[in-house]
Amino acid sequence: MKLCDYGCGNEAKFKFKNGKWCCSENHIMCSALREQIRKNMIGEKNPQYGKKCSEETKKKIRQSLKGQMCGVSNPFYGKKHTKESKNKMSKSLRWSIEDYKEAHPLFFKVEDIRKDLKTGKIQVNCKNHNCKNSKEKRGWFTPTQIQLTERIRAIENPSGMTENNFYCSKKCKNECPLYKTRKDPFSEEIEISYTPSEYQTFRKFVLERDNYKCQYCEKIATDVHHERPQKLEPFFALDPDFAWSCCEKCHYEKGHSDECSTGKLASKVCY
Repeated sequence: MKLCDYGCGNEAKFKFKNGKWCCSENHIMCSALREQIRKNMIGEKNPQYGKKCSEETKKKIRQSLKGQMCGVSNPFYGKKHTKESKNKMSKSLRWSIEDYKEAHPLFFKVEDIRKDLKTGKIQVNCKNHNCKNSKEKRGWFTPTQIQLTERIRAIENPSGMTENNFYCSKKCKNECPLYKTRKDPFSEEIEISYTPSEYQTFRKFVLERDNYKCQYCEKIATDVHHERPQKLEPFFALDPDFAWSCCEKCHYEKGHSDECSTGKLASKVCY
């Protein structure tokens, strides 16, 4: 049996390019070598090991490192930017209206955007219709970069949550009836004109009529699909002539995949 050349006494399993044998694939993992490294870190060879630096020593270290960053000289270390340099940097990083129009055309179709003649910044309308900065009052305000980013994200990637509309202040946000709503609060609710037991009777009739067979793939049917969406045309909800049986997979992959499905109508933006 070949023993480890680093003195741990274990069986050697790996041979390195230098001809030595070791118990581990990496010689650093050898217990004998690790113990030797630990001993070298303490005692006379490293008298500072385990000792805490005094405040004076820390101050000296900071002074010696001042003006360096990752080992490279940094003449701007500790210096503050002037207002002029800050304005230049912010202007170089700021997108123009043309940049937004090219990168986010849908955003420009949904929102009214203009350029402030004095500052050159983008301006939008406040969603609160009672605000002086709203579209109804012909007012404008300058949104923050976060507001622009979140509004574009909400328009281009609708998730069914808040729309992140533009508000010029927290007061306008809290007073607006559309804040944190997923539908128009002034729309009239359509009352359901049938009871749950009546719907179950209708569902059972459709499944029995189709012999519990999916009308798409002919597998066992578990759902009833409405040709006319219940949310848009509730009066046909119990009409068997506008319903057929289908399995759960086909119900959502085929039955609700057309352009007029309620899921797609909810995210439609009309121009």
